[in-house]
Amino acid sequence: MERSLLYRILAYLGLTVFAFAVLAPSVATWMGKDDQLPGWFKKQFSRRISLGLDLQGGLHIVYKVDVDKAVGHKADRLATDLDDRLRKERKAANFTISREGNDAVVVHFKEPGDAKKLDNQFLLHSFRHDLFEDSRDAGKGEVVLRVHPDQIDEMREYAVRQGVETIRNRVDKLAVAEPTIIRKATDIIVELPGLKPEDFERVKRLIGQTAQLEFKIVDDGSSYMQKVSGLALAQKDKFPGVEVGHDSWVEKEQANGAQHSDVYLKSKDRKVLENFFNALSLATENQVPADHEIGLEQEVERDENNTVVDTYWRSYYLHRRAELTGEYVTNSDWNVDPQTLRPEVSLEFDRKGAELFEKTSGDNIGRKMAILLDDRIRSAPVLQGKIGGGRARITLGGAGSAETMREEAMELVTVLRTGALPAPLSWKSENQVGPTLGRDAVDKAKLSMIIGSLAVILFMLIYYRGSGVIADVAMALNIVFLLAILATMQATLTLPGIAGVVLTVGMAVDANIIIYERIREELRAGKSARGAVEAGFGKAFWTVFDAHVTNLVAGIVLYSYGTGPIRGFAVTLIAGILCNLFTSVWVSRAMFDLVVNRRKSAELSI
Repeated sequence: MERSLLYRILAYLGLTVFAFAVLAPSVATWMGKDDQLPGWFKKQFSRRISLGLDLQGGLHIVYKVDVDKAVGHKADRLATDLDDRLRKERKAANFTISREGNDAVVVHFKEPGDAKKLDNQFLLHSFRHDLFEDSRDAGKGEVVLRVHPDQIDEMREYAVRQGVETIRNRVDKLAVAEPTIIRKATDIIVELPGLKPEDFERVKRLIGQTAQLEFKIVDDGSSYMQKVSGLALAQKDKFPGVEVGHDSWVEKEQANGAQHSDVYLKSKDRKVLENFFNALSLATENQVPADHEIGLEQEVERDENNTVVDTYWRSYYLHRRAELTGEYVTNSDWNVDPQTLRPEVSLEFDRKGAELFEKTSGDNIGRKMAILLDDRIRSAPVLQGKIGGGRARITLGGAGSAETMREEAMELVTVLRTGALPAPLSWKSENQVGPTLGRDAVDKAKLSMIIGSLAVILFMLIYYRGSGVIADVAMALNIVFLLAILATMQATLTLPGIAGVVLTVGMAVDANIIIYERIREELRAGKSARGAVEAGFGKAFWTVFDAHVTNLVAGIVLYSYGTGPIRGFAVTLIAGILCNLFTSVWVSRAMFDLVVNRRKSAELSI
């Protein structure tokens, strides 16, 4: 035997042994005998092929990211920063900042002449890449700024990218084996194989909870709500169930004991209140001002035994711009208030968040601060003094049971600890696969693969005789190498992925047929067995190579633009093409050379 051939045979044998070793943990897991593998072996070979959603059941959800909301949050943060810098750097005092649309920040100076403090030099120095001047009304002292288009594009990209990471962090808390979380444009695709049907709703609630935490000041005593309350009384027949409520409170002595009062609307049915305010928007003179918004909170009245006496929804007239958002939250925990017996979620802010919270509470003593989670007001406490230390609390209400409120508190802590989603998610599509359907798919896939492989093996043995044995061995090694690559990649095997394995078997046969027919032609031309083998492999190589490259390009395109099972098929196809080219050309050639060298004859069983 030639030394080069010996080296090739030994290399291929070593590679085969290594492939079997890599594949062993996956096979042991599928057979339920993982515990029988030696400990030293598990340390060296721990990677496995996991079964996909369609093989073991689970949940597939597609969410759409509201990227415009992320832009609005960016504008809120810039408005807060603008307020702070104008006061510190330009010594401005008598001005207000409001928000319009998704990307507009409106600054109104009470003294029109003060508008010159907000000039281009200030903007270029402090907000060069963030804000630019859109319009200016010197007579009214009003300046409209807009978020820079580059910042808008960056926030849209960030919203989706960070959304993927946040969801991945939340899923990791669920201990789901081999989850798949990918993005496609502004969509996020989540696949959770192995998830039990009874856990579907809880997991969807945990993943999809935006956890958009916002702190907004309530504009109590406003003339607008006085006007709206009159409209509500006048339209009582059109909107039955809407009532007018009054609220009053007194500041503590250190705030001079000022009296505050507010008027609000309430109803047993949230939908009724929403319909009423939606109807107001149809008339221009009754629309909510652009720099304000209406928030709703569910009030729960309880007696001394903590029994629910009454529940209703009430309105708050809020400044639209958020003073603080959940992006500054660094930690969260929950406990039960011993007096109210209701869960409370405590928050800790980072340094910047603590400064903003202290400043906001100090500037709005005696006013209410609404704490909104996912656009729903959770609580609206009165600010009785400046709050330092970077801590806040959210009191959870609701008419549910104590157990339900505790679960809600724990889920809220989980999503706050893993980070708030940078933008809300909206459900787009969903596919639930039960474990029974997955087992049926696995059984049918196994049966089809066994039948297809046996048919190919028998055909090669009958048609090509001895050379058919080489083709069958190469095909078997092709499958082993393919599965070993998938195990090394810790890939997820799906039903289309199994179809890719079957397709690889067919491709292996095609390559062998091309080579074998070329060898037959060379033998008919009178060449020796060695010469026919060399000419057959040499002349057929580029035909086989071109066919594989064409399929490889198709696989890359499928992987780049496909999702879920399509990508699983593409991964299997790409790996199968590479393995097939290796086994059908180089491994088969080594086995042919071994046969020819041993026989030393002109005959070849083909």
